[in-house]
Amino acid sequence: MILNAGTLITMDDERTVRSEAHVVVEDGEIAAIEDGYASGADVIDATGEVVIPGLVNCHTHMYALPIRGAPLAASPESFYEALVDIWWNVDEAFTERDAHLSALGSCAEMLQSGVTTFCDNYSGPNTLPGGLDAVAEGVAQTPIRGMITFETTARNSEAQARDGIAENQRFIDEAEDQYDTVSGHYCLHTLFTNTADIVGECVDRATDHDRPIQIHLEEGLVDVHESIAEYGKRPVPALDDMGFFDAEVIAAHCVHSTESEIEILAENDVNVAHNPYSNINNAVGIADVETMQAHEMTIGLGDDGWDPDMFETMRSAVGIHKLKQRNPSGFDMATALEWATIGSAAVLGMDDAVGSIEVGKRGDFVTLDLGPNPVLDGSAPYYVVSAGSSADVTRTIIDGEPVYDQKSGVTGVDDSDMAAVGDASAELWDRL
Repeated sequence: MILNAGTLITMDDERTVRSEAHVVVEDGEIAAIEDGYASGADVIDATGEVVIPGLVNCHTHMYALPIRGAPLAASPESFYEALVDIWWNVDEAFTERDAHLSALGSCAEMLQSGVTTFCDNYSGPNTLPGGLDAVAEGVAQTPIRGMITFETTARNSEAQARDGIAENQRFIDEAEDQYDTVSGHYCLHTLFTNTADIVGECVDRATDHDRPIQIHLEEGLVDVHESIAEYGKRPVPALDDMGFFDAEVIAAHCVHSTESEIEILAENDVNVAHNPYSNINNAVGIADVETMQAHEMTIGLGDDGWDPDMFETMRSAVGIHKLKQRNPSGFDMATALEWATIGSAAVLGMDDAVGSIEVGKRGDFVTLDLGPNPVLDGSAPYYVVSAGSSADVTRTIIDGEPVYDQKSGVTGVDDSDMAAVGDASAELWDRL
């Protein structure tokens, strides 16, 4: 496959932007990037478009899809109330069919919005064991790449938490090899919904398998307050005492992490999944990414299950951090694109393969029609972040193969599939 690009935003180390270039993909891998346009039967023509790397969503919850539009009676006034009154009820109501179809629908939506790689956290205790198989089957019906995990929680009992750890281990040991594009890892919901024993057990399993652990860290103040009450200190030093950072850790949110806690995270090479759109909607606060950047931490972007349009997540990052500083020039828009591509790839430990357009990496691209205005090399990343949306995605390409375009839709997904997704959502509403 050869892709002609009117403007090519590579996101390589130099953040190179090229005009009128073409990319050659052989056996799914980028073999060459050359100036000028190529011709031939295997050429994809994006000469009037902007080409960016496939977007990487480094923290999502596909099981949140069915709740869009749900007639919920709850009106939570805090993040903790939202967990108790909405999300934990959803967890308990989920079936394997829900797990499968929510994954399928979410993957289709992500591909439509230019996401080629994602990391998901699933929670449906009544589907264990085997819940992750249902998720994986939904993912594998599409060509997207996914990291999946069951979200371990001891909110009801330590036995339930151990079931979650066992499900992750079972999937990695027994099921993962069945899928070319799906892999497993580990996850702790939070510190406050687990115990020190469960933290230690999860670390042991993750290090044995050489897999990362994802955790929702200081998303809400309840995490801080419960940690101080239980351990006499805030979550980060408490987790440090437990040996949590002996594992490879992906910390989602970190909204309430202090400067001293961020220093601990940085010293332990913890990667951060930043979820600005979700943090706005949950009204939990604004993560101190400026201090994280000062400590040269790796930061990526996730939608947290709220909206598969990563362009909205990028703009949320720009807006929230400009507003925090009360400075319209206080945040570089290009940073948001970096976080949504090579940054998120690095968070997931996949930046050797995806996240940028470079020779030797996978042929993952998004082509964008941004309208009639000229696209200049110097301002192209800013244009993408400020004006781009999922509606502008003309194609999503994985391993050099078009897997979505506006005319034919998503490979492997048809209207009947999406109708089934909607039907399952409506049935779930009846059970809530």
